[in-house]
Amino acid sequence: MLKKENLKYKPRVAVDARPLSYGITGNSRYLAEVLQRLLRSDSPLEYYLYSNKPIHPVFHHLIRLAPTFIPNKLPGFLWLNFIMPSIIKKHRIDLFWGTLQLLPAFGVKVPTLVNYHDLNFRSAPETMTSANYWQHKILSPITLKKADKVLCLSQNTKRDIIDFLPDLEPKLEIVYPGVQGFGSVSAPEKILPKNFLFSVGTLEPRKNLSTLVDAYLSLKKEEPNFPFPLVLAGRLGWKSEGLTALLKAGELEKDGVYFIENPADPQLGWLYKNCSYFVFPSLHEGFGLPLLEAIRENKPCIVSDIPVFHEVLDELTDSFVSPKNTEEWKNALSLAGKKGIYGRKPSNHTWSWDSTAKLVEDSLVELWKSRKKNP
Repeated sequence: MLKKENLKYKPRVAVDARPLSYGITGNSRYLAEVLQRLLRSDSPLEYYLYSNKPIHPVFHHLIRLAPTFIPNKLPGFLWLNFIMPSIIKKHRIDLFWGTLQLLPAFGVKVPTLVNYHDLNFRSAPETMTSANYWQHKILSPITLKKADKVLCLSQNTKRDIIDFLPDLEPKLEIVYPGVQGFGSVSAPEKILPKNFLFSVGTLEPRKNLSTLVDAYLSLKKEEPNFPFPLVLAGRLGWKSEGLTALLKAGELEKDGVYFIENPADPQLGWLYKNCSYFVFPSLHEGFGLPLLEAIRENKPCIVSDIPVFHEVLDELTDSFVSPKNTEEWKNALSLAGKKGIYGRKPSNHTWSWDSTAKLVEDSLVELWKSRKKNP
């Protein structure tokens, strides 16, 4: 066992690895891409992964790179607040990295870093489950005040936090996600038409897919020969039971709406590469990682007109639509194929996972050095 006095001692970082138990989502992809770059032999830090649920098989390559602990199957709130503080002490952890916007409310005396993707409990409470809403409404202020550093997913997220708690601005830092591409691609098992509109997202209210489907079906009634089918891909979620049932049963395929449930990366990559337009109707996003994946394939986007999307997209190439206005969505879809691609403006951001991981690692190292100076 290494002693902390040893010059070769690597500070131990406890990582809330719960996103890796959910399969592929925006949160899990962010964490997995960053960990893939942090879990290396020459890292200045040593990482320990903790979750209350088993890690999803798609991320098993990561748990072979770091010690992983799943002590019980308590609900996440109880696990984080009543199990993790004692484990942090028992495992002699030096730093805690909260990846799901929450830290233990008490009992943790080590420096803490927390990722913040959004403030949905303030900006879009109607898109959350009741339990999730109350958990974040009560605990987010505690977490934000307790954290030594907060990594914001976007300028919009940073602005929302400052509006909520202005005194926290000095410890807020923007760390944008990256985009890597999908390597090899393969077509989904379901046979799909060519030249389709594509959208991806969990079937939940925040993703606003019901509005998109309603607009598309209305358009097809007015323009039966509209040339673009609509392909949706993603996980099953909540508060979307009616749409979920229709999509799973394939009842909308006769109207040109297809559903691919939880596609693996090769299939997801194929969908991005082969679509004609990418459509993203979210009511609210901390960032919108799929936009980077669409841009990488040089696809024009039709998206909700929300502030964070303007940080990423180009108004010469992409279309912005009032999120809940079905008529506007119908009109925007109707114009698909009529608006040319003029070439995107050069971005000020590299959108690199290497850059994201370095900023996360630098933040953790900085916290450790600060702790050493001020024990």
